[in-house]
Amino acid sequence: MSQIKYINLSDLILPEFEAHKSIPDAYTIEITESIKTIGIIEPLIVRAKDKQFEIIAGCVRYRCAKLAGLKAAPCIILKADDKAAEVIKLHENIKRIPLDHIDQGNTFVMMREKFSMTEQSISDVVGKSIAYISQHITLVSQDDDLIQSVRDNKISFSQARELMTVDDKTERRRLQHYCENEGATVEVLKTWVRNYKNSLITNPLVSDSSPSSSDHSEPQKFWRSCEACDKPVDIQHIRQVFYCPECCLAIKTAISEEKAKISKNNTNKTNSEPS
Repeated sequence: MSQIKYINLSDLILPEFEAHKSIPDAYTIEITESIKTIGIIEPLIVRAKDKQFEIIAGCVRYRCAKLAGLKAAPCIILKADDKAAEVIKLHENIKRIPLDHIDQGNTFVMMREKFSMTEQSISDVVGKSIAYISQHITLVSQDDDLIQSVRDNKISFSQARELMTVDDKTERRRLQHYCENEGATVEVLKTWVRNYKNSLITNPLVSDSSPSSSDHSEPQKFWRSCEACDKPVDIQHIRQVFYCPECCLAIKTAISEEKAKISKNNTNKTNSEPS
């Protein structure tokens, strides 16, 4: 059984690759206060490296211990090569603070490039499907705007996955803008993407990588009929709201009654005009 040894914080070093790029401040404060009160309950996992000890698991506890004013931390020293250390870190992160989708993608890319791991082998390690691994690797290869939008929770991973199927960058950014600002659901986005792809069959766009394409050209517009007035509206101006079935029925009934009233008034006005 591995023994616990107290190691000075000054002798501990952070790993070269950290999966978490940012930790919520509230979580850091909570852990720091806990350490001040009861200390570090679960030891850090470390390995010897260059006369010091590299942290395999417990980077957050290490940082919080420093904030709490501790001089040393309980550690378990393991003999682990680079690949084994990364696998342990990945399991640690999945268990403690779930990695966001961008951090997951970056971790999968690192494991593939540094250790020549296939998507299948990564899938076996993390317990996720091969498609899940592939989609996250693809996500972090996208443009910075899409990546940051996912990290900032402006759009969900499911929305990003749909947007990644749109090759034209101008059109993709336009749809991304709607998702961020109009609250479009994944199902609505799927409809937009499907309509866009169907439109390419009869009206193909020039690739945005083509020298003849213009960055200032007007993006193709898509229309939907307003459920109240039946007028065609550019989806850029469509507003999505959420009602329970009862309220939805009440609103539609009120609209129908108002339309009937307007129609009746117009008919009466026409009949009252001299022939």
